[in-house]
Amino acid sequence: MKYGLVLLLSVFSFLSLKTSAALPGAEKGIIDLRNIDKKDKFILKLNGEWEFYWNKLLRPHDFKRINIRPDIYGKVPSYWIDYSGRDLKTGAKGYATYRLVILLPRGYRESLGLDMPVFDSSYDLYINDEYYGGNGLPGRSAEETKPEYRRNFIRFNPASDTIDILINVSNYSHRRGGFWLPVTLGTFEQVRKRFAGTWAAEWANISILLGFSFLFLFFFIIYPKEKAMAYFSMATIGLASRPFFTSHFLINDIVPMGWTWIVRFEYMFLYVMIVGWIWFIATVYPSKYFRLFATVMGIYFTISFFLTLFIPVSVFSYNTFILYPSMMALMIYALVKSFQGILKKNRLDIIYFSAFLLLVAGGIHDIRVSMGRSGSSFGYIMSYNVVLFVFIQAALLLYKWVRSYYEKDKLQNELEYMNRNLELLVSERTEAIRKQKEEIEKQSSRIAMQNKQLTETLQMKNKIFSVVAHDLRSPVVNILYMLNLLKEKEYREKFDTLANSSIQYAQMVISLLENMLVWGRGQEDKIRYAPARWNLADSILTNLSIFKESADKKEISVNFTQVGSSMAYIDKDLLDIVIRNLLSNAVKYTPRGGRISILLKDKSDEEGHLLLKICDNGTGIPAGKQKYLFTSTEITSTPGTENEKGTGLGLKLCYELVLINKGTISIDSKEGEGACFSITLPGQ
Repeated sequence: MKYGLVLLLSVFSFLSLKTSAALPGAEKGIIDLRNIDKKDKFILKLNGEWEFYWNKLLRPHDFKRINIRPDIYGKVPSYWIDYSGRDLKTGAKGYATYRLVILLPRGYRESLGLDMPVFDSSYDLYINDEYYGGNGLPGRSAEETKPEYRRNFIRFNPASDTIDILINVSNYSHRRGGFWLPVTLGTFEQVRKRFAGTWAAEWANISILLGFSFLFLFFFIIYPKEKAMAYFSMATIGLASRPFFTSHFLINDIVPMGWTWIVRFEYMFLYVMIVGWIWFIATVYPSKYFRLFATVMGIYFTISFFLTLFIPVSVFSYNTFILYPSMMALMIYALVKSFQGILKKNRLDIIYFSAFLLLVAGGIHDIRVSMGRSGSSFGYIMSYNVVLFVFIQAALLLYKWVRSYYEKDKLQNELEYMNRNLELLVSERTEAIRKQKEEIEKQSSRIAMQNKQLTETLQMKNKIFSVVAHDLRSPVVNILYMLNLLKEKEYREKFDTLANSSIQYAQMVISLLENMLVWGRGQEDKIRYAPARWNLADSILTNLSIFKESADKKEISVNFTQVGSSMAYIDKDLLDIVIRNLLSNAVKYTPRGGRISILLKDKSDEEGHLLLKICDNGTGIPAGKQKYLFTSTEITSTPGTENEKGTGLGLKLCYELVLINKGTISIDSKEGEGACFSITLPGQ
């Protein structure tokens, strides 16, 4: 992973490389070399600000007859359409003159070399008033202009300490005009070596790429399932053919070719390359959406390939606005997928990620070069990066074949081992079957235990339902009886008393049903827990109002004390059930004239929780019963002081609901002296 990051930083550092900071650049149409180091051995790009004259084809004598001021100082290399602004309007087509004055050291007369790139789309070169050739025929109209692509190397001897370079450029054939690659100047031997070296490197590059492309094609022929090999071969052929029609235009060393067909073949092989790359990536990292992208782009560039044979250069050259974004999308997808593979600890993806980084670097660099926006010291480098990528791919291919061989050898050894140790394998298999049988028996025992528990649960439910049916009948009958009394005239004066009694019986029914529903959910683990910060005091007061009538009827005094904050992190609905059950029990088991005290105390500073205590001076709970009060499986109910009924579920339900709310519940009681239930709840 860390090596990938180091390589990523290295790639982008490479993309930001500029020509040496020690070498001067052109400023206001002048480049000063009078103080240059190593005068007998230097080379530099003539980048910077050149004098630019739009819609003028000026000759050297024009500058001697009249004083001519440039329209602007244009940055070179760049297309002249980039100069268009408020003060100057340039178009894609037209003609112009570039001029640069070079100041040499005093008395410098050594032979100099000039490496002239191609211009879009024709030019004439003048050095110190002398014509030194060019490409094609620049003119003031499409009829007068003849485009041509040919790399020129020029040798000249300066006759003075000043070099005046004048270039007439004309474009009526390409989508943009100007020169988008730097002009190189230096001592003759240095420039010649650079020129010859890049020329030889491109031929070597072509040979290597073509050799590997045929190698991958051969692998595909003998093993057709490996379609990635065919696509990679296709992409490599496209890249191998590209140097014939760019940079040194090596096709001219084989057969002279017109400008139009050079550009046509450049784009056609570019389409071959991009289609091959897209389908190679789609095969290595398949996905539904990228396959759709590959299909659409494959159809589009295939159609473009054939249309390029017929439509003008000035039209199909705009295809770069689709071609370059497609290349970048392709590389980004490959980087993302290989990086995802790295995160999954796939070692092959580390190699792919590094290789794709090299391709991204070359792609970005070449796009900037083709658009005239590169400030690096190199021309097109994508084909060189691809050579490295091809070597990596060949290594991966060899690795896969070696691994396949080892896998085959491993399977062969396993087969031999099985043949030699068949009896042992049968014994091992028998032992495995025995262990499986034991596991099945254990599972059968667990199932039997679960069936027993289920039977006990069903029996408990039946018992509870019988108790509930009895307890529900009594308050419902009382409610019906009181409603019938209200219909009689003689009882209408007691309306409030009868209504309050009906409400009390209804609340008993609701509480009973609510306990049953929550208990049923608890048996099925379906109790919904949704905690939030709630004011527990509000819940206490609300539930006290429910039992006020019952407490008043038994003349029970209720005292509620709050100390500190009453905010707790609880499920309000579940705590309402707990409070309601505890208050109901306190009223039920407290004798007439007794008392109930409620304490709510904030202990968040000391122990990080809230304390709730509900105490009464009622009948109390026997010591032997307290130990199993919350956990007993027996369902028993003790009548209240005035024979009030219950289901026996209340305290068990309270215990479960308090635990769900991340709290605790305990009891302190003596028989005949009352009971005190203490609950702790999280404060936040």
